[in-house]
Amino acid sequence: KSFFLSIFAETVILTAMMNELIDTLHTEQYALVVLHEGHVSTFTGRGVRTLYNILDESPELLHGAKVAIKAAGQTAARAMAEGGVAEVWADIVSERACDVLQGAGIKVAYDKRVDHATFLKLWERMGEIEVS
Repeated sequence: KSFFLSIFAETVILTAMMNELIDTLHTEQYALVVLHEGHVSTFTGRGVRTLYNILDESPELLHGAKVAIKAAGQTAARAMAEGGVAEVWADIVSERACDVLQGAGIKVAYDKRVDHATFLKLWERMGEIEVS
């Protein structure tokens, strides 16, 4: 009986922590919020570039981390998989990114899942890419 209660309590705590990351992402207008070993790190700018900077400079920050991100495309998903992220929330995720994350065993949740072409259009509007 206590085993199931402790699993339930742990699930509630983990969900609350992810909700806190999502709230921080939205209220503070960050591009990326990372929870690693009880410490929250926040990042502005371009999410995918920030992920690769983290991989280069502080890869341990992503290992086992929970991540909340504004937009996750395939490249960002690969970076998170490479970094060993455990769980991801994305406001917008491409179908390709979702496949990469799930294929890597990463728990993924999102507000909106879109096809690749739609994701690229949204990403362009967000200023992440320039179309010539």
